[in-house]
Amino acid sequence: MAEKERFLFGRGEKLTDNVPYKGSFGEGDPPYNLQEQVERVDEMLEKLINEISETPKDALADGKAVAALILHPQYVARSGFPDDLLSEFSLRLIGSKPLKNRPKAGRGSDNEDGIASTVLFVAGAGEDFKRLKRSLPNITEGSNLGDDIIKIENLESLKPSDRILGSLDKKSNTLEVIVHFDSAIDVGWEGDFQKYAKKSKIKLDMARSYQSRGLLFLSAEGSEESVKELAKFSFVRAIRKMPVLRTVSRPQMLRNTGMSRISIPVEKALDESFKVAIFDGGLPGNHPFGLWAKNIEPSGSFKIGAPLPYFLDHGQAVTSALLFGSVKAGSLDRPYAEIDHYRVLGDKINDSSLYEVMLYVDNILSQTSYPLISFSIGPDEVAGDDEVTAWTSMLDDHLGDGDILAAVAVGNDGTSSWPQNRIQVPSDSVNALAVGATDSSQKGWSRAPYSSIGPGRSPGLVKPDLVAFGGSSKESFKFIFPGPTIAEDSGTSFATPSVVRLAAGLRAYFGAALTTPAIRSLLVHSADSSGHPIEEVGWGIVNNDIRKITACADGEVKVLFTGKLEPGKVLRAPIPLPEGKLAGNISIKATFCYTCTTDPHTPGEYTRAGLDVKFRPHKEKFNKAQKKKDPRFPATDSFFGRHTKSNEQELRTDAHKWDTVRSASVKKRGTSLLEPVFDIHYIAREPGNSDSPRRAPKLNYALVVTIQAKQIPDLYEKVQERYKELVAIEPKIQIPIAVSV
Repeated sequence: MAEKERFLFGRGEKLTDNVPYKGSFGEGDPPYNLQEQVERVDEMLEKLINEISETPKDALADGKAVAALILHPQYVARSGFPDDLLSEFSLRLIGSKPLKNRPKAGRGSDNEDGIASTVLFVAGAGEDFKRLKRSLPNITEGSNLGDDIIKIENLESLKPSDRILGSLDKKSNTLEVIVHFDSAIDVGWEGDFQKYAKKSKIKLDMARSYQSRGLLFLSAEGSEESVKELAKFSFVRAIRKMPVLRTVSRPQMLRNTGMSRISIPVEKALDESFKVAIFDGGLPGNHPFGLWAKNIEPSGSFKIGAPLPYFLDHGQAVTSALLFGSVKAGSLDRPYAEIDHYRVLGDKINDSSLYEVMLYVDNILSQTSYPLISFSIGPDEVAGDDEVTAWTSMLDDHLGDGDILAAVAVGNDGTSSWPQNRIQVPSDSVNALAVGATDSSQKGWSRAPYSSIGPGRSPGLVKPDLVAFGGSSKESFKFIFPGPTIAEDSGTSFATPSVVRLAAGLRAYFGAALTTPAIRSLLVHSADSSGHPIEEVGWGIVNNDIRKITACADGEVKVLFTGKLEPGKVLRAPIPLPEGKLAGNISIKATFCYTCTTDPHTPGEYTRAGLDVKFRPHKEKFNKAQKKKDPRFPATDSFFGRHTKSNEQELRTDAHKWDTVRSASVKKRGTSLLEPVFDIHYIAREPGNSDSPRRAPKLNYALVVTIQAKQIPDLYEKVQERYKELVAIEPKIQIPIAVSV
């Protein structure tokens, strides 16, 4: 081992360069010829137009009906969007969702279960659809309209029953009503919708609503019959029972004399330059965290109510977990940062309080700027594949810029049957870390049975992102309570703040040298799955030792790349290796993380940013199919999944391109590597546009690369000698020998 400790290198972005974009895949032969397709679409339009004519006029938002246009699976790529068709006939895309579809012909027609496709919700007046029908005979082969007509697998009206999700009580229901609504376009019919709701005997609470891109989420009350009436309104996307908040457990007090030998620190937090936010049950007046934690009471304008003992106990436990982790006998480590604990639970919380709590959290996040946030609460609702909830939308809206790292508990229903054991909202947020729990903090750990499992939605399939010790019947999670006394419990509620504690430690030791995306990447990059299924543990259990996350062993080098990616451009990132021939096997691990704007009204295309990453391991090796060898584009090899697939359908199924976290590793013979690089193509998209948007924002990203070469013990020094631009990121103060969570 070297005398001086080796810490990961920063400024990897100084090694990067832009290269031209190369490569694309075609859509293949059309599944239908134009003549037969025109006949099919004509029949669909005939039925659709008749159904629109039978719809009450006051149920049409601004006179417009909504049709479901199902794309043939061959055209799920952004370039397959039928924008010429919609534009020509004044049809407006107001949303979409993924679905499995078995087409009549072409790709997927031989698959009984169907393959991934998309249904577009398009709005238009009855006359617009009639004009399309009249124009069908005049559409010519090879024209833009002809190409777009081929893409249609089905076109049909939306029935009221399609908009009602789940069962309802006959007499009275607290409801969540989701409406397609763009605040810049749709204000003209907002009053008409309220009148229609009143006519339908639905009581809308317009004051308790959340507006996200393309969707308006509303709280309401009504009977089953009134819901059926409201579901006739054309721009209603979904109506369902309002989800309730998850229940929280009350930690049990321990009488264990062996745990009485605990010494609470008397120093202030290690880094007082930032604070961490917790949203939970609050802190009692006698809590033992006065040096580091502040309880913030809810605003009177939100119906949270007075504190309740079991909510306060849960809040204390979560706060203790973030300050100290699971406590053990002896002197506790000094907390890394101070905490603002927002009490969002109280005695007025009931089955209709979901929006009260959500809107209070939204209000706080809109007025503050915390780098780290911990959520152990949320709706008692599993993530779905084809709808995005208000909570998830709200959270992703706040996290999209990449300045905040939020960790969200995945829930404690892991022992239920599928799909009730799936991760709970809002841990399906693509811009947050979803955290599950393990049953032990020692080797031989497994997912705690109660910890909810993935996958998440697509994009965002790998959920949970991480797992951490959360306690179990064989090894409980322990907290400091007033006295001081010890309490114990188990749950993802406590694993989550433990991960945030680790993130706070990285920020406290390394300061501004580690951006928020960099901290997220390092946590994922250093996680270990220990062979457990990805749907149970995500990328793996967090590494509790900050030194191991950031330091390099013999024969190892870690490099951090951060910065902004330009839309449509390709950034070439070299993988730093010594010059000359490399002995033995070389292991390369890479983790990408970014955050981005999201579109809840198009959940199948939820993220507006994607990365197409190509790995080129040897600069002098080329694909045999290349007629002319271009030295700028050596052969690619697999790294992040099956990126060599030939069509968008398969990429969509693999769910790689549009995921905000990507992590993988390969092992290569040293002789097979020569100036290896990653080519990183940032693909921007927006709903309803087959081309890249002109004004897409730059993308904040972080990439961590670890190279291991057992036969080159001085790998770190050789890389440092060759790449003068790289600078070691050293801690501001010395890291203790062992840091436990």
